[in-house]
Amino acid sequence: MAEETDQRVHFKKLTDEEKHSKLSQLARSTENKLTVWKKGETKKYDLSPIQYFRSKSDIQVSGHIPDDFLDKEILFSYELAGLNFFGKSKLISLTKERMYLECHSELFKSERRANFRLLTFPHQQVFIHIPVPQVEGEQSNLISLKTKTSETGLFHNFLNVIDDKTAAVKIDGHLKLRVIDISVTGLAAQLGYTENQIFEEINIDLGPIELEFNGRMIKIPNGKILYKLDYLAPDKKTRMYKAGIHFLDVDTNLDEELASLINLTLRSLESEFEDFLK
Repeated sequence: MAEETDQRVHFKKLTDEEKHSKLSQLARSTENKLTVWKKGETKKYDLSPIQYFRSKSDIQVSGHIPDDFLDKEILFSYELAGLNFFGKSKLISLTKERMYLECHSELFKSERRANFRLLTFPHQQVFIHIPVPQVEGEQSNLISLKTKTSETGLFHNFLNVIDDKTAAVKIDGHLKLRVIDISVTGLAAQLGYTENQIFEEINIDLGPIELEFNGRMIKIPNGKILYKLDYLAPDKKTRMYKAGIHFLDVDTNLDEELASLINLTLRSLESEFEDFLK
């Protein structure tokens, strides 16, 4: 498999020598665990590495695991010095007490940086709630800042086009936008034509905004749209937009909360690795 060059994907293939070195380091560590799972399944199992056999690219492991994992292709991951490693394998066994993980396939690493931009779509449910000004006399509180006209119907048309019912607009003075990726300093949000018109101007303060991260609500004191890029929706016809939003007035406590949340999510990269293998 060729190394992925898309900047959103953070998996890099190791050379054979690097693979042997990192698997040997894993086996020499008495504290590290090796996590295995079946592709597409959420249940995962931790195994303890015992010894690595370079000539066979096999690593002896111990632990409790269902019998149906044996002699089946599985995925595995482990962590060394702040780096996550991922690979495909097969678990073989002479006896239940002597299990070996075949590591003949390529091994990938994923660097975890403090300000790494976490790709949130589609595996994470992350949205940003932005206040939308209301004009006196209007029935809808979804108002275009440029035309001062109600846009409720156009919003629903946009949702139908992208077929994303989870990104439904909340008619409560706030606009709920899907987040594409996020870091501790800001995020990229998905816009349709109408949202792009509402937030046509950039470099203006948005006011207090709320981040919805897998059901958890986090208040951000202020935000600013720094840029907007256009692209085509999956139907190859609809024009959509990506807005880069910078967080403002973030204190130390909020900065640490965002960093902790992002890094904790980065520890669960298995689903992204599965997508990378497709």
